[in-house]
This record gives sequence, C-alpha cells and structure tokens, in this order.
Amino acid sequence: MHFLNVYPKRLWATLNSAGLFEGQFTFDLEQYGLVTSDIVCEVTMAEDPVMVGQWKIAMKPMHDVEMPHFEKFVVTLNHYVFEVLQYMPNRSAVGNDLPMVKLFFDDVYFDMSGAEPVVQKISGS
Repeated sequence: MHFLNVYPKRLWATLNSAGLFEGQFTFDLEQYGLVTSDIVCEVTMAEDPVMVGQWKIAMKPMHDVEMPHFEKFVVTLNHYVFEVLQYMPNRSAVGNDLPMVKLFFDDVYFDMSGAEPVVQKISGS
C-alpha cells in the first residue's frame, strides 16, 4: 500500500531585488488514503553563485502539516525540475512585468513510500 504520495500542482515565484525567485509551492498530500489538498509552502529558487546555470529550489519547513521525508522530497523535486524537465529560470521579463517562474505539474506525483522518492506519471482515466 502506498502510504505517502505528493501531488505537486504549481510553483510560482517572482524575482526579488536580491536576485532570488521567491514564491509559493502548492501541492496535495496523500497519507494512507487521506488527502490534504492545496497545501502551500514558501519557496525560493536561486542560482549557485559559483556554478553558473546550476539552480536550486529551497522550501521552508512546514509546521502545520506532518510530512515524513520532506527533505528527500525537495531533493527529488530539484532533480525532476532541473534535470528531467531541463527547466532554466529566466531573469528577464516582458514589458513592465517582474520576471517570474510559473511551473505546473499536471501529470506526475512523487511516491514517497520507499527508501527514496520515485516520480510517477498519473495515468489518465
């Protein structure tokens, strides 16, 4: 039985004056069949100052939701976004808008049941 699945929905972040993207990550959490929807946590996305082009997503710990292996999930999310999707944030904007990151996760979930998280495709109905 799968006892812990994370269903990411979206990551939105805006470039701040320090050169970091700051925003929110929204996801659903399924634990033993019980689903908690629309959990939001604060997120930053920053480029490594030494390794140009290397980006990292960091999330503030959540105190109102119990989620085992949260750190492993964040590592796996980083791998998925930057290695699998090959996503690269863009610091330039169109017009008067601030530069933004807008990622949507419609077809995957993270199975956290094993020793290491596994990204799974959501099968169509």
